[in-house]
Amino acid sequence: MTRRRAIAVLGGRPGNAGADVLRLAEKIGEELARRGYGLVSGGEGGVAAAANKGCQAVGGDTLALLKWNRLSDAEDGTTWALPTSMDLARSNILNWCGDGMIAFEGRYGTLTEIGLALDTGRPLLVLGNHPFLTAEAFAAPTCRVVPDPRPEHAAELVDLLEKLIEAGEQASARPGAAVVEDDQVDESGIGLRRAIPEDIELFRRTFGDRDVLAWRALEPTDGVLSRFQHERCLVMLEHHRPVGFLEYRTEADAEFEHIRVEALAVSDAADRGREIGTRALRLFAGSVFAADGHRITAAPNADNGAAVRCLAKVGFRHVGRMRAYERHHGAWRDALLMDLVPSDLADKPPQPPQTAVGHR
Repeated sequence: MTRRRAIAVLGGRPGNAGADVLRLAEKIGEELARRGYGLVSGGEGGVAAAANKGCQAVGGDTLALLKWNRLSDAEDGTTWALPTSMDLARSNILNWCGDGMIAFEGRYGTLTEIGLALDTGRPLLVLGNHPFLTAEAFAAPTCRVVPDPRPEHAAELVDLLEKLIEAGEQASARPGAAVVEDDQVDESGIGLRRAIPEDIELFRRTFGDRDVLAWRALEPTDGVLSRFQHERCLVMLEHHRPVGFLEYRTEADAEFEHIRVEALAVSDAADRGREIGTRALRLFAGSVFAADGHRITAAPNADNGAAVRCLAKVGFRHVGRMRAYERHHGAWRDALLMDLVPSDLADKPPQPPQTAVGHR
């Protein structure tokens, strides 16, 4: 039996979406039903109710993922209701229920669901004005934005979503997500893994170290410690022993995924100068390129010779100087722009170690 296709509908509850948005949602619901799609939504009225109304008007089916455990919460226009008892956590179910997703105007709940769809690489059509999100947030190959949609253009809008679905465009590493999904170890025993709660004290100690603070304005305050919790903070290991951290971020455009190394620090002075950072960075770069990553960049302080040497040994090239790039202890400092592409990755054994602070 062929699986029925479905589209997840995101958007404001009653009072959070205007009459024009509701009219658009109804027309989109009609068009989707004509093409054989069912609709999945949170079933809380507003955009969901309008889209369901349009869908059922031409014989389509709808599914409501209800916040609580009451079937009676289902709105008119619901074919099936699923009480999740999950409150806001049901958004994760909604994220995976459809072949694609359409986001209408709404408020914070819609914002959260859009962010989840972008982070997980779901085919997403965003309609209307979303002032809390920047253009950069939508710069993903799985997303298209139409800022001024009209009800009479419903067919063209669904065409656009279907192109995203059919293309199956998936970033090699979804925007904002982890590149290193599994533990990695090289032949010398240097490894990388995602940070876990037990690493928090090492994180505090590493980025509170005076020598590291000389180059990284990353004092371990509560705000900075929140960075430790995200999935792009990796722990460097030597024979399974945590010895430092590598932090990175993704910078996606329409065609390529660029990775930027944000921080690389060895925790203890006794471990510095032993090429741990160099080997860990080489292992990280190999993982990025194995996942079809296109380019890795870094911006070390122009006077931090240890960091520059570490990057150069991995194969990074100096491509420019950024003046007054970062403010550190009240003074502006220059940074070097360095980048690495697959053909430049150095896989030769490291050279004899040199004394380094906070890097290598």
